[in-house]
Amino acid sequence: MASQAHATQPAAVASTVPHTEARVVACPVCASPMTSARTARRLARRLHPDDLRITDLRYGTTLALRHCRACGFVFAEAEELAELTALYGALIDPEYEASEDARTLQMRWLVERALAVRPDARSLLDVGAASGLLVLEARRRGLDAVGVEPSRALAERARVAHGVEVVQGAFPHPALAGRQFDIVFLADVLEHVADPVGLLRAARDALALHGVLVVVTPDLGSLAARMLRGRWWHFRLAHVGYFDHHSLVAATSRAGLAWALEARARWFLPVGYLVERLASGLLRAPALRGMSSIGRSPRSPTTRRVISALGGRVIQLNLRDSFVVFLRRREDVA
Repeated sequence: MASQAHATQPAAVASTVPHTEARVVACPVCASPMTSARTARRLARRLHPDDLRITDLRYGTTLALRHCRACGFVFAEAEELAELTALYGALIDPEYEASEDARTLQMRWLVERALAVRPDARSLLDVGAASGLLVLEARRRGLDAVGVEPSRALAERARVAHGVEVVQGAFPHPALAGRQFDIVFLADVLEHVADPVGLLRAARDALALHGVLVVVTPDLGSLAARMLRGRWWHFRLAHVGYFDHHSLVAATSRAGLAWALEARARWFLPVGYLVERLASGLLRAPALRGMSSIGRSPRSPTTRRVISALGGRVIQLNLRDSFVVFLRRREDVA
């Protein structure tokens, strides 16, 4: 799902601020000043819209990151984020569009899980809707569904190719002002914003009485993240905030939300798509070296043969490294 730049979010420029332990930088989640430099910037130029593609292969390439010792949140330096909303607006990702058939299966699974929690739902909002696949699945289930997406190209594809309502821009969006929904999705969105608590509050305000907010976001405390370390597939330029369980509870609590249910995300990926990513260097992580006979690059002869043999076959994965959290307004469960 495409990233959703929050309206109050500053955007991404090359940082000129030295990363010293003496600097006091408050955590965006818990406001603690006990933060320290964690990872240096791994890009020697300003960001470009292509750097934010959903299908970017450069695992381990991130902006300068800090770690909060109070809640565990890991986040990009504020100086890195000055143009993020504009960059997302210019984002074009043809590879994402080419994988829509498989991604639709994940959207179907997410909608089904949300309806299991709120079976009487009549309306749905998808924040960071990309090309509208989740909105389309919700409409197929009879829901009055709408999305909001910062990428002009992806929002246009949602309208033209899929015939669904996806407004272009950041959330909260003027076109949706005053509207409330039985289900609101922030699927693979929260990790893309500089003010996650602010976005959670905006999503909470969009919930109807007894509505459900569904948050999908990577888990920094997962086994996969610990094993792969710097080569974890969620370490990428587009991700500016990383949660573990403690920091996600802190963020949702500050936003006035209560946890109703927790699960783990499932992914539905074409085999060729997965093999290409493995060959991009993922299996050369320290914990996994020597475990793969796949070629050394996405264009190696071995990789090409595997992709050719398996074609577009789709497999379902549960890597247990992304949260799926169902939340309600705190007053609805009091």
